[in-house]
Amino acid sequence: MKVLLVEDESSVARDLRDVLWEIDPDIEVMAILESVKEVIEWINSSTELPDLGFFDIQIADGNSFEIFEHTEVAFPIVFTTAFDEYALQAFKVNSIDYILKPIKRSDLENALDKYRKMYPSSAQYEALLTVIQDLKDHQPKKYKKNFLVYFKDKILPLAVEDIAYFYLENQTVFCITHQKEKYFIDKSLELIQTQMNPDDFFRASRQVLVSRKAVKSASIYFSRKLKLELTPSFDREVVISKLNSSKFKQWLTE
Repeated sequence: MKVLLVEDESSVARDLRDVLWEIDPDIEVMAILESVKEVIEWINSSTELPDLGFFDIQIADGNSFEIFEHTEVAFPIVFTTAFDEYALQAFKVNSIDYILKPIKRSDLENALDKYRKMYPSSAQYEALLTVIQDLKDHQPKKYKKNFLVYFKDKILPLAVEDIAYFYLENQTVFCITHQKEKYFIDKSLELIQTQMNPDDFFRASRQVLVSRKAVKSASIYFSRKLKLELTPSFDREVVISKLNSSKFKQWLTE
């Protein structure tokens, strides 16, 4: 079995590796990574993926759930953490188990047993992924056409085609229409993104989700990032990371 360890505390990573080897000497640790950035780059550049990943949730540069927002994680995950408030979110992103720190050998053994029961062989797992992907490809996706928005003491219907961009401000989501109207939306930006047609809307940053029709131009920014000019104009910078700049340019041309 080949595994990937994501842990920013070197001593914890070594202990985890050593206990895994004690349980099963045939386990191969492909890499020990410490940050969201490292994991994304490693997955995107790897010619061979692990059978199983052990991901600490809080790592050096953020939260390991961010990895799933930027790349496809096509292997099951066991999450490890010192906190239990992430349990529900963990099982939404390909998790087969959730282990609280300090990690016990018995917990690791149970997680490995669960993995072996769910994925008896890598060939069967690959076949399962193929079937799942085929079902996803042929399942028609229904996207949101209207939102209920809030303005003063009124609740108004707003067509998605009228929205230029959504943005997050002080944990609250607002949208700006092509007519420069501003409305509050009682939903998370993450949920809104899943309800939008990806052909029409792009997650420019953690705070902004933009409509194709709202993109006036993009200019080269520091370190191969892109800085957007939106219409209607936005009162803050919208910068697309180097990691997503190629995806954005491809999205604009599709």
